[in-house]
Amino acid sequence: MQFVSKTFSHDLIRAGTVRTWEEGTLTQLTPYSGSEQDFNLRRMGSRMLKAARFNGDTFRELRDDPTGTAQSLSLVAIVGLCYGAGLGLFGFFAAGISMLELLTIALIGLLAAILIALVWSATSLLIVTKLFRRRIGYWGFARPFFFSWTPGLLFILMSGPIPIVFEIVRATSTVWIGIASVFAVKNAVDISTQQSMLTFIASTVFLIFVSALVLSLIQFLIIG
Repeated sequence: MQFVSKTFSHDLIRAGTVRTWEEGTLTQLTPYSGSEQDFNLRRMGSRMLKAARFNGDTFRELRDDPTGTAQSLSLVAIVGLCYGAGLGLFGFFAAGISMLELLTIALIGLLAAILIALVWSATSLLIVTKLFRRRIGYWGFARPFFFSWTPGLLFILMSGPIPIVFEIVRATSTVWIGIASVFAVKNAVDISTQQSMLTFIASTVFLIFVSALVLSLIQFLIIG
């Protein structure tokens, strides 16, 4: 019995096996482990470039590829580090802060980016699952969402001592991330652009509200 086309069975993947049928013969039978991660930097770089160009196929590929989880988390950490380093270097050149303060700001940027990414993605996922009745796992949603942060690498360019350049780079990168995240959500859960924009707006407003609440609480505790 010959098979004339390739077949990729999702049931077999879930069971822990991937079969490849080619030219009428069972040519490969390999074990699959959800814990395995892809650390190929060239592949990650290619995905980043495509995500920054709002490539829908890339977002869907990330959704379906559990080996890309480490890549997506690493990207968020790098973006946070770029923001913290850019902000710290701007302060170093423009305001004369110390090297220790610069490193502290960079570390805070890294940790803040990871926390914001987790809260923002979880809020967006809650909206698309409850409001638009889509079914998708957290990491299947988070991977394309995190890769939409790729334009944040430009935050490192805020490091120059020119305030207008600092503001332009920060605004441009932030808007670019926002647009990319709309396309990431749209393709990850197969909703319309309008629904994805609504998700972005609602989750962003919630994030701003929570951030303001936390800052107010911290200020109250310090002053009190």
